[in-house]
Amino acid sequence: GGQREGRFVGGPRLPPCKRPAAMDHQRSSKGELSPAKVVNVTISAPNRPSHDSSNPGSNESSVNEMYSGRTTMVKPSRTTQAQGFTSSSQQAFTKKAEPRHKKLSRKIVENSFFVCFTMVLTIYALVGDDVRILVTHRSADSVFNWIVVVCLAVFTFECILSVFGKADYLYSFFFWLDLISTASLILDITVVADQLMALSSSDDEAGATSDMRGGRAAKIGAKAGRVVRVLRLVRILKLYKAYYEARAREKKRRMEKERGPADEDDWDDEEVPDDAQMQSGKESQVGKKLSEVTTRRVICLILAMLLGLPILQAETADQAAFSANYGAERVWMNLKPLVEAAANSTGSARITYERALLHYVYYHNWFAQRDPSAFCPMEGCSQAYYAHLFWVGIEAATTDVAEEIAQVASLSDVDVNAWEASYTEVRGFYNFGTFPPKAQQILKRPWNINCDHGNWKARGISLLSEEIDDVVDHLVECPKVLRSQETLWVTPKLMTSEEHGKWHLAFYFDLRPFTKMDAVYNLLNTLNILVLLVGVSLMFSNDANRLIVNPVERMIKRVEAIRDDPLVAMRMADDEFKAEEIIRARKKRAQKERIKNAVQQIATCTFCSTGSNAPMETVILEKTIIKLGSLLALGFGEAGANIIGHNMKSGDSSGVNAMIPGTRVDCIIGVARVRDFSTATEVLQSKIMTFVNQIAEIVHGVVQEFLGAPNRNSGESFLIIWRIEGNEDEWDDLQARQKEASRLAGLSVCAFAKILGALHRSTLLATYRGHPGLQYRLGAGCRVNLSFGLHAGWAIEGAVGSEFKIDASYLSPNVSIAMSVERATDMYNVSLLVAQSVVELCHPMLVSKCRLIDNVIIVGSAKPMELHCVDLDYRNVVVDNDPPLNIVWNTRNRFKVRQFLESEKAAMECENLDVAAVFDSDSTIRDMRRRYTVEFFQLFNMGYQNYSQGEWQVARRMLSCTRAILGAEDGPSSALLRHMEAHQFDAPREWQGVRELCPASLAAPNPT
Repeated sequence: GGQREGRFVGGPRLPPCKRPAAMDHQRSSKGELSPAKVVNVTISAPNRPSHDSSNPGSNESSVNEMYSGRTTMVKPSRTTQAQGFTSSSQQAFTKKAEPRHKKLSRKIVENSFFVCFTMVLTIYALVGDDVRILVTHRSADSVFNWIVVVCLAVFTFECILSVFGKADYLYSFFFWLDLISTASLILDITVVADQLMALSSSDDEAGATSDMRGGRAAKIGAKAGRVVRVLRLVRILKLYKAYYEARAREKKRRMEKERGPADEDDWDDEEVPDDAQMQSGKESQVGKKLSEVTTRRVICLILAMLLGLPILQAETADQAAFSANYGAERVWMNLKPLVEAAANSTGSARITYERALLHYVYYHNWFAQRDPSAFCPMEGCSQAYYAHLFWVGIEAATTDVAEEIAQVASLSDVDVNAWEASYTEVRGFYNFGTFPPKAQQILKRPWNINCDHGNWKARGISLLSEEIDDVVDHLVECPKVLRSQETLWVTPKLMTSEEHGKWHLAFYFDLRPFTKMDAVYNLLNTLNILVLLVGVSLMFSNDANRLIVNPVERMIKRVEAIRDDPLVAMRMADDEFKAEEIIRARKKRAQKERIKNAVQQIATCTFCSTGSNAPMETVILEKTIIKLGSLLALGFGEAGANIIGHNMKSGDSSGVNAMIPGTRVDCIIGVARVRDFSTATEVLQSKIMTFVNQIAEIVHGVVQEFLGAPNRNSGESFLIIWRIEGNEDEWDDLQARQKEASRLAGLSVCAFAKILGALHRSTLLATYRGHPGLQYRLGAGCRVNLSFGLHAGWAIEGAVGSEFKIDASYLSPNVSIAMSVERATDMYNVSLLVAQSVVELCHPMLVSKCRLIDNVIIVGSAKPMELHCVDLDYRNVVVDNDPPLNIVWNTRNRFKVRQFLESEKAAMECENLDVAAVFDSDSTIRDMRRRYTVEFFQLFNMGYQNYSQGEWQVARRMLSCTRAILGAEDGPSSALLRHMEAHQFDAPREWQGVRELCPASLAAPNPT
């Protein structure tokens, strides 16, 4: 029911603004203990009373010795440890400085320019070799070799820097990926690649013999070549690693961004923050480990498939013999008799040989694949294949043999035109096609082109030795002009080792169309593997993140936030509730967008999902953490924040140490007491809890709005703290600290004044005025009323109790003084008394609202202090008779009220807030002060000055006037008159303007 009063105590809306930088301390820093000073303390000292409200005569110096400031670390003695203090809560740890070379290495590796540079080199490493084959010739290979060397140097340099600069990198999964992918770059150096290709085409005699005896060797070499090409795809992992680390850095930057609070109530139009936005701080160990393991499994799976499939596939070459091999045997069989017969060879044998050779050359027509429309008008020629003959010759062990056999094998007298015409007239399933005139002339030339290589002396002719318009633009006189993978060497094998070692026919085929097409497919395959790797990894990690990692990281975020600032749990609960409301509103709106939702479900493959609406266990656990944190914040309050934060910081142990050393704080201490509480308890009995909670809702609401912190409630009294952040040595600008203290002092006075007004305007609390039991015991004019006292000083914030039960509170003689100040309100018959310590902090404009009424030595204080009252006549307050709001106080509406109060509180945090203007702008406070006139204040001030100076007869006359001038008895005037009357209005000889308020006088009821 007390929620109904929220709008009366809210006050005027002020523009929100930020607190000063000096005040912007994290709550977690309040409880930190600095190792700057170590003091040996024996807490169990005998005959030294504790400092609490029950013992106002406590010795202040002992507490000052024990708690010499917030930067003091208590070093426990034996008696301290015996009383339950653990050494873990009192040790200060210093972090080792990171070596400069590690810091420099990490900066270089994580530098954005270096990352971009390595990313470009990685992309080149993936596609560079295929681009080289696709668009360049062998003469440009040296340039690409130097680029590969640069890539090798940069990647090696990156690995070395990562070893020094990144933690847990050496021998990690990504270390081996970097090592393998960098080593695979050696395969892109053409010298190394040529040596590997030599496995399938031996250049020496022993190799040739091996090929002839075991034809499977070349096929095994071809398989090895394909595996080498697949190994190049390992570099995708390096590119994926760069993507993985960039994603991690982006996630970290996104985590570090703070989401600003939203005050709008139009929840239907807001968006729920996704899992990525909910993250803050560093990535959790669970998420990091799970993501790494998932990525490793996916990479190993795809890599095993890439490496295993080429080896386990059957070779298509094993299906049948190639025409190139068969034709080479046929040409060899016809050339061998000519070489053996030499000059004695007949014309028919040469014609048979020449026709066989022409048949072989035209069957593998190079020009037909180059321009089918010009050289294959009948279609069905060699353009259907990728390998075409371009070089024919003799390879021998010596130059003389090579030149001799080449002279015999040359086509010198053959009529190529006539032979070509005889076959072009016949159309079949497969046709020979035609040669350009220059190529026909090249066929009839002597085989005298020197193409020696390795141990072989080679003589022959090349169809690409001369430029032919629109046909041959890149001259290839010898096979070595082309890359090793761009040529196919074919030689007859139906001969003995000795015959092959002396001389043999050699046919070289141009594989450039095949290698270019293979390069295109390799580029597409690289892209496909990259998309597959990233896609599958993201799918796995997405599910793991959605179901496990993100909920766990959200819970870790909640726990860390509560650990750093336990009081944030309430706001966390409000944010979570708001997100739930947004989701509910979105579901309602989704009913109107069924078509859009159906398309989205089909696109995400969730249209067949049959998941239940029950929340997952991780969600339940997360909400439980928020509720537990909220209950901790409500139960412990600001005084217990250090206890919660201290115990939650030690994440490696489940032990609880609630008895941590206290912390000295400077604060403004307020006490509010319910008048006639014992009578109300006897009358209301079981309803007394409701009665107290209705009052507490107003008191706590206003105090929170005015930046205070309710601490403990003993039933009839409330202890309230306005904490001044930091000590004087923690502020760079002492003037700013004084300004902050002045603002908090003014807010404390305003808060108590507003509480009094809201209390007497409350329709709900006004119903107790007509309660028969209260009227019988207290009279017809009874009403719910509070009295207030304010005092400023230091206090020890911490846990009070034992290992079995603790209360988070404040212990100090100043707490006792504040309680005595409040008790003095009965003597002076006022509602609000403010001690001199608070008035001295207030702004002069607010000091003018306070009336100096006495100078006393109060219980718990050795020094005299002035007492000021804020004149507030609550009898002028009119009960609110507005019609009920007709609001159901459900969770949603309570949330909105809390949001409104938060906005009001934010307005009070303005650095340049005019507290006096806030005081004057409240209409209820103006009504309560309307009775007090300037004439009254002037007359009372003169009377008090005469009383202070010992002129009691003059003071008697003036104070007698002020006692009745208002139409009702003025309490301070009556109190001073009673004191003077006890001395027959004659000031004692030792009178210094100060009197002592003994405990008996404070406990005595007001005679009026």
